[in-house]
Amino acid sequence: MAIPFWAFQIALLGSTYGLLTYLEKRAAMRGARGKPLNPAVDKSLRLLFYLVFVSGAWFAPRIVWLPLSVYGITFIDGSEQKCGRQPSEWMRKWRMWNAIKRYFPMKLVKKAEISSDKQVIFSVHPHAILPFAGLIQLGLDLNHKDSVLSPHREARGLAASFCFYVPIYRDILLGAGIVDASRFSARKCLDNKYSVFVVPGGATEALYTDDKTDTLVLRNRRGFIKLALEYGTPIVPVFSFGETEMFGQLPATSWIQKARVKFQKIFGFSLPLVSNIIPRKIPITTVVGEPMEVPKVENPPDAVVNEYLQKYIDHLTAFYNANKEEYNNVKDKKLVII
Repeated sequence: MAIPFWAFQIALLGSTYGLLTYLEKRAAMRGARGKPLNPAVDKSLRLLFYLVFVSGAWFAPRIVWLPLSVYGITFIDGSEQKCGRQPSEWMRKWRMWNAIKRYFPMKLVKKAEISSDKQVIFSVHPHAILPFAGLIQLGLDLNHKDSVLSPHREARGLAASFCFYVPIYRDILLGAGIVDASRFSARKCLDNKYSVFVVPGGATEALYTDDKTDTLVLRNRRGFIKLALEYGTPIVPVFSFGETEMFGQLPATSWIQKARVKFQKIFGFSLPLVSNIIPRKIPITTVVGEPMEVPKVENPPDAVVNEYLQKYIDHLTAFYNANKEEYNNVKDKKLVII
């Protein structure tokens, strides 16, 4: 007896609802609450997303099925949670990166010496709609012998978990030395003596982006401070002046805002309403400041984490104020920390 089509539709809707509920409650695409998913569940989720992305291949010639199957095996290998792959020198030389840097244009300025004898945490601000300048500048500079910032120590960047569920984009990130931003993944990188660079404001900060202020979501961002304390790792502030001016953002109605919050809880990234698809051509200067030393504290209590978060905010504010006149495109632009 054939199953009615309506029954199939109900089953599909029920399965989709169950999956989305699981993704939200387990925070599977938002760092998994600091604990890795069961390996079988993790690989199944990645395989499911991969099949969705390549579903159109069923209508393609069969000759493409074999390479897609082979790629699918590498797609679920979990490299993003194991300190990534060896950064690709071939990818670093892509002409696309220099074309992007010339378009705005972008430049990297180092204001203080950074010892390669120590691991550091590069704290990159702002996230803006997308943290183009900060990640491109650090991604191109770190992990090769001519590095301006850290010539003798490799580094790994941290990106939202969802990024590694997108075919091709995942491989570009891994080739640039970027891995999953989950807490357990970051700890693994520090355990293996890598420096790391992270954007603390994350996707939430994108929703506050406007070209009149530099608004950072930082006052409740304790994770990177706790990591620094656990490993005694200095924190290096990195600020891209002009980053928030690339895109304009339209105001959201209350129901759109509720939908965005729900979407972010499930998938881990936000949906800002940009007013321009093509980024504005404005100068962006990524300035790297003086490291803030922190002590090594095993299992740091909340009071200590909060104390050093405030010290970092003060350190970052002083760094911003010392450089805003020289590098800001908009005069009298202010730093707002929420």
